[in-house]
Amino acid sequence: MRTTTLGPSKEQVPVIIQGLMRTAHMSVEELGHLLDVDLENSLSYLDTSDIYSGGRCEELLGQVFAVRPGLRNKVTLQTKCGIRMSPRGFTYYDFSEEHILKAADESLRRLNTDHIYYYLLHRPDVLFEPVEVSSAFSKLKKSGKALHFGVSNFNTTQLQYLMSVVEQPIEINQLQFSPAHTGMIDASICANRVESSSLDHDQGILNYCRMTNCAIQAWSPFRAAKSVFTGGLIDRLGQGKIETRPYLGSSEFPQLNAKLQEVSKRHDVSPAAIVIAWILRYPANMQVVLGSSRPERITDSCAGVGVRLSREEWYELYIAAGNFVP
Repeated sequence: MRTTTLGPSKEQVPVIIQGLMRTAHMSVEELGHLLDVDLENSLSYLDTSDIYSGGRCEELLGQVFAVRPGLRNKVTLQTKCGIRMSPRGFTYYDFSEEHILKAADESLRRLNTDHIYYYLLHRPDVLFEPVEVSSAFSKLKKSGKALHFGVSNFNTTQLQYLMSVVEQPIEINQLQFSPAHTGMIDASICANRVESSSLDHDQGILNYCRMTNCAIQAWSPFRAAKSVFTGGLIDRLGQGKIETRPYLGSSEFPQLNAKLQEVSKRHDVSPAAIVIAWILRYPANMQVVLGSSRPERITDSCAGVGVRLSREEWYELYIAAGNFVP
C-alpha cells in the first residue's frame, strides 16, 4: 500500500482509510472479518466518529478489540467529535473545551483503548472559541489520550483562524471529493470567468491545505451531491436541499460510468479503482476514506493505488461527470 506523509511528525500512513460509519449493523465477528480483509490489503488506518449511530460504531470496534486485542496494535485509529444531537431533535455543533474533553473520554471508553492517534473536530462550530480548542488539545496531548489533531469540512478562513491559535499542528482536513463532487476545484478550472462554477465556496481550501502541510482526506469517493428538488447535479448557487447519492454504476450518471468503464479496461482494474486513482492523481497529499463494508469493493478500490492516470484521462473523467472545462 502506498503511503503519504502527515504533519510535522512526518508520519507515514496508508493513502486508503477504512471508514466505519456504516458498520453499526454488523456483528463483532463480521467487523473482525472486515478488518482482516483491510489488513490483507495493507489498509491499517481506521476512521470513525462518536456521532456514527450514536456511538455504536465506536462501541462495536471496541468490542472487536476486546475479543481480539492483537488487532489494536495493528491499526492507526482516528475518531471525531463535535456533532451533537439535541433531545429536541436537531443537530448542533460543540467545540467547547468541556465537550471535547468529555467526548474524548467517552470515545476512549467505547473504543476500549487508551489513546486515539488522530482526533478530529467534526464539521465547524461557528460559535467555537479557539483558545478553548487549544486548551483541550493541549490537555489531550499531554495526557496521551490523543496524539495528533485535525478537522473535518473546514474552509480556508476557519482553518487559518484555528491554526493561528492552537498550539498543536492541525494535520488533517476531511473534505468530500470525487469526480462527481468537485466544488473545491471547479473555481480554479473556471478562473476569470462568469459561470456559476467559477464561484469559490471553499476559499481555495485545497491550495491552502497544500501550503500548510495539512493532509486532505477525501470522504464519500463514490457519492455525488444531488439536489432533491431538481434531481440534477448540485446547484452551484446552493438552491434546493442537497443530499448525496451513489454514482458508481448508477443510471443517473451514464457518461461518467461509460468513461470509468473505458479507462478501467485500459488499466485492467475496476471502475472503483479508477475513482481512487482519479482522487489520488490530484497533487495535494490526499488520502481516501472508503465507506464500504464489502470486501470485494475494498480489494477493488485498493488496486487504484497502483494506477497513475494521465492528465488527459483525469480531465476526461472530470468532464464525463458533467463538469465544465472552458
